[in-house]
Formats: sequence, C-alpha cells, structure tokens
Amino acid sequence: MEAVPRERRNRWCVPPTPPPRQVNRMHVQIERAHSYVVVRPSGSFYGGGETTELEHKLGAVVDGTTPIVVVDLARTQDLNSNAIGVLIGAYRRSQVRGVALCLCGVDQSLLNVLTVLKLVNVLPVFPDVARALAGMSAPPRVTPAAVAAPLPAA
Repeated sequence: MEAVPRERRNRWCVPPTPPPRQVNRMHVQIERAHSYVVVRPSGSFYGGGETTELEHKLGAVVDGTTPIVVVDLARTQDLNSNAIGVLIGAYRRSQVRGVALCLCGVDQSLLNVLTVLKLVNVLPVFPDVARALAGMSAPPRVTPAAVAAPLPAA
C-alpha cells in the first residue's frame, strides 16, 4: 500500500476556510422638505436589524407632520417578505394619519413581486421622485373610529 502524499492528506484533514462574509451595507437616508419627505433605503433588507431600522425610521417619518412621504427604492438591491411587510405597515399607518405614502424607483423584479401580490393596486408606484411628488396629494384623514363606524341606515 502506497503512502498518501502529505499535501493531499492535509486537503482532506483540514476543514476548508469559509469565504469572507459580505457585510450588508444598508443605509436609510431621509431628505426633508417643507411639504414632503423622501426616504431612500439602500442595500439589502432581509428581515434582520436593517429591516428593523427601516421600520423605525419610516414609522417616525409617517408619524411626523409632513403630508407626503416618498419611499425611493432606486438604490435598494433586495427586499424580502419582512421588508415588504414593513412597507405595507407604513402605508396602512399613513392612511390612518392622513399622510400620502408612495413608492418610486422600483426595479422590475420587485415590481413583478408587487404585481403578483396585487399590491400595485394598493400602494401608489411611480418611476421616480419627481413624478411621485407631482402625482401625490395628501389624502383625507381617516380615523380608526370612522373606519369602524356603521353605515347610516337608508
């Protein structure tokens, strides 16, 4: 029986070194103006701390006094279902607070997902920030009590 060369033996005995972890360079930039706020998330949102940060920042903007919020997704690479849920939650919250919220800069793959989920029928989507601001106006304020109130009898 022939001895196995040392370099070959080490290849099988030493566990391979894992590839270096890529750091998710996520950032949420907020641009405020008198009558609108543009929220620009960049990076990938997979449901971890980065998505929680997006939820907190977007919630703070929606809870503010600005009547129009535009979420510009032009620099966002990936959104998982949790991140899409954050956008839907912010939209629902904006409706109750009387804030107009819309998306813009949505790439084709995310637009396909929003279409399959039929969210393009609910969330206003525009190609860019300028068109979003031109197409949005503050919706009437809807209170939870008004939503739950029974319809008047005919």
